[in-house]
Amino acid sequence: MTAEPVVIIGAGPVGAVAALALHGRGVRARVLEARARGAGKDDRRAIALSWSSHLALDRLGIWRRIAAADPIERVSVSERGAFGSIEFSTADLGAPALGFVVDYGDLASASSAALDACAIPVEYGAAVTSLDAVKGGVGLQIERGGQPGEHLHAECVVLADGAEGIEADATLRRQGCAYRQVALVGEVDCERFTRARAFERFVGSGPLALLPRRDHFSCVWVLEPARARALQAAQGDALDQALRAAAGPGFGALRWRGMPREVPLALRRTRASAGARVVPIGNAAQVLHPVAGQGFNLGLRDALSLAAAWPPSATSAALDQALARYRRGRRTDRGFTIAVTDAIARITAVDHPLAAAVRGLGLAGIDMLPPLRRRALQTLVFGVD
Repeated sequence: MTAEPVVIIGAGPVGAVAALALHGRGVRARVLEARARGAGKDDRRAIALSWSSHLALDRLGIWRRIAAADPIERVSVSERGAFGSIEFSTADLGAPALGFVVDYGDLASASSAALDACAIPVEYGAAVTSLDAVKGGVGLQIERGGQPGEHLHAECVVLADGAEGIEADATLRRQGCAYRQVALVGEVDCERFTRARAFERFVGSGPLALLPRRDHFSCVWVLEPARARALQAAQGDALDQALRAAAGPGFGALRWRGMPREVPLALRRTRASAGARVVPIGNAAQVLHPVAGQGFNLGLRDALSLAAAWPPSATSAALDQALARYRRGRRTDRGFTIAVTDAIARITAVDHPLAAAVRGLGLAGIDMLPPLRRRALQTLVFGVD
């Protein structure tokens, strides 16, 4: 059986970026997607893309195919009921925008179109049910239409199938924990809407993020599960009133556009066994708390770094060395981003006046030191080298 050089499981945006970046280096990838073509095109979840991610998507031919993108030019981070805040701006980064907000469905469609433009074939409806370490690579069992299909042999397998991807894989080790929080996610009308300005407000239960869209905000509000359920079950405009109270008077009236959906929050990490030629990237590698909007951008950096580390030589030894180099190179960025988002999530969930005062003073201290503020922003946008 002839081995494929690399098989990418998952044709979503992260998998597509990996395939396109490898294609740019002359590496042919075979892409398998369990869902039907276009399955995610109607997904209206808001995704916050950093300026760094925008540049990468532009280089790969994805950005120009995105139907609509809303710029973020300022980000305000504050603590409810306490002195102190941080205001990040484009001047701190030296770029036209800090990032953009796009619909996941638009990004998925643009990624698929970019794959088509580069003639990178995607096999839709091909679900990988198991992976096994074999001599010289990885064996894959494929299922189509619920029926067992072919058995493939790949020199390397890239998992880009998200947090709920393949489970039957002895080469992977998973660990993590569930937060005692959920997120209410939805669209919000705002009386004092500000174009191109995003807000992250620590409101006692955790962060409340407001991302600018065309004429409203996309909202991610972190709450204790019991309170989230009580608010969703309440009659009248109780949910709107609770959101206004959490956000503070500066926004004026806030009103949900329909009932927000509840999303459980967890921290999960997946590692391949030493020497395995299975490489998880994106949500298949790590699931983060949504604070600071780092998860998707970290996943794109995974994909780009993997392509950058790929060896020009196709020998087995060169591939093993390249994968080891990739894993070492990603250790700092992944570890730092996971640790920081986890720490912020836990610290901001402490609902106590003294804790709020300390958080507010910390924000004020960073804001009053421009070099520190700029360094913090650059780390959020570009990651850690």
